[in-house]
Amino acid sequence: MNLFLFDDDTVPLPPVITNQSFQRVTAVFDTLSRSGGGSAPGITVRAREDVLVDAKAVDERVRAGQNPPLAGTLVVAPPSAPLCRRLARAGAVVLGTTEPGREPEVPPGDADRPGDGGYGRRLTRMDPWNGADAVIVSGTPGVRGPDAVVFVPTRGLVPHAGTVSVLAGDVAVGQRIASALTGPDADAPGCRDWPDWAPLSAGEHPRVAALEGDPPEPETRRHFGDTIASLRAAGALVEPIDTAPGTRHGGGHPAAVALRDHDALLVPWTTRATGLPPLVGELDATAVALPDAGGRGIALVAQAFDDQVVLDLAGLLTGAQASQPYPTVGVGLIAFGAFLRGQPRQAELDRVRARFAGQVTTAARYRMLALGGDPPEAGVVTEAAPDGTGVGLVAERWLLSPAGLAEFATHLRPPMRLGGVELADGSRDLGVLCEPDVAARGTDVTAWGCWRAYLRHLSTQRPSVRYPDACVQGSAR
Repeated sequence: MNLFLFDDDTVPLPPVITNQSFQRVTAVFDTLSRSGGGSAPGITVRAREDVLVDAKAVDERVRAGQNPPLAGTLVVAPPSAPLCRRLARAGAVVLGTTEPGREPEVPPGDADRPGDGGYGRRLTRMDPWNGADAVIVSGTPGVRGPDAVVFVPTRGLVPHAGTVSVLAGDVAVGQRIASALTGPDADAPGCRDWPDWAPLSAGEHPRVAALEGDPPEPETRRHFGDTIASLRAAGALVEPIDTAPGTRHGGGHPAAVALRDHDALLVPWTTRATGLPPLVGELDATAVALPDAGGRGIALVAQAFDDQVVLDLAGLLTGAQASQPYPTVGVGLIAFGAFLRGQPRQAELDRVRARFAGQVTTAARYRMLALGGDPPEAGVVTEAAPDGTGVGLVAERWLLSPAGLAEFATHLRPPMRLGGVELADGSRDLGVLCEPDVAARGTDVTAWGCWRAYLRHLSTQRPSVRYPDACVQGSAR
């Protein structure tokens, strides 16, 4: 073995896969050929040569250094020029189109195949749809088999006449595809854009109204109860409401009434009275529907533009969540001290539906001072230590809607204020800083570099309790 490598004696590197789309398309058509060439009911498969050309074009973009968000993703879509253009721009390959007026049929899944039997079993390929990762349909589908999670974005966000639904193997895939499709289009009148108040998170304790509707069969009732228990265990505040959503009273549709006081509705997806299409169509709502391996399902429904609320709740049940929020109206905010997760003032960020976006480190020119109080708070100022040195402070980045940021700033109590913060990577965001004259009276804790590290240090400085000798002797006996 030569430990000293020369140009003619190099270690072979594993090949970089740059033709993923081409290989996947080839595999799909080979499978179709072996099975007789038929397509799933309701789907028209495109010509093999056309699909392979599109796949090769995506792989060429990847080789050129581009990073399309849907590279390697295979979809079936309605025959809509705006939608197909956006899918191609995002790197998806359209395998086929849905037939107008006919909903693609999905054979029921096998409840006995390996998996946890709940919403957490995710698929990597959806064979009933000729190998596609997702199917986009016009309108709102009815109850489906356990292989399809359904995301229904707020009507008008996707440039298409009426409602569009994305059926995918898991919630994260459906959200990524919907994100690529969302946004106004000159060729599609009637599009809606995100309002500046669109929530970016369901929050720590979202309020959910559980509408069970007409008395279901015992197994469905048990399944619905298990879902409520799972949401409560994850921190949601779930209130069962014993009202049939198919009925009306003085306050209007009971689902609409429930949404006035709750962030989302939880309904069975298998009963005629609480079917997903009537709710979404009548309420101008957004929804995520989750089937399970036993053929039962639930749907989470929220008001228009509260898409991220139902996506977050579905993420709590499935464990699948996209890395970026669906709304595109986020503004970054750097948080320190008592505004960090798990600290006393995080509630002020939760109130405006802010979304945690990860830990960051500031540039080495900030000071952190303990301001005292109960509980103690940290004040961060833009200046180096007296000796001219500084360290990067560990902080958190949150995303807020523009309206949420304005509300947060309005309720921000002195001596805290908003100001620009430079991060270690050279980028800048707004951050929660402190008035310098107040911070000057605090204890400099910059050397700890992290407010949580300083709090752990404080916890070790508590005076030890000295027990009377009699107690010590008694415990010895």
